[in-house]
Amino acid sequence: MKHLKIMVGLLALLTATSALAQKDLKWTDLEKTDAAALFGEKCGMCHRGGGMAMVILGRRLPADQVLLENRTDLQVPFIETVVRSGFGVMYPISPGEVSKKQLATISAYLAKKPGAK
Repeated sequence: MKHLKIMVGLLALLTATSALAQKDLKWTDLEKTDAAALFGEKCGMCHRGGGMAMVILGRRLPADQVLLENRTDLQVPFIETVVRSGFGVMYPISPGEVSKKQLATISAYLAKKPGAK
């Protein structure tokens, strides 16, 4: 009887955890296509608003090039390599954190030259 109560309790816990995981998955919005919003969600904590990446990049780049969205020299293959492999103090970002589709959207957004349509 005691073991049955434990099993029922574990089953309830697994069910609750599964429901939370599904809720979180919907919140993450894996199919978001607004590139600026996606960049902000996935990269903005470091690459916007005075984040650590901006501080570090500010040590070696002109002030107008610290914000990745202002850069004119970024190319898709470079962005994707840096994201997946890491660079300097930036750790590699796995496909579980940023999907292939999301990375393609972000890379195209950053590689787009200012003023281009």
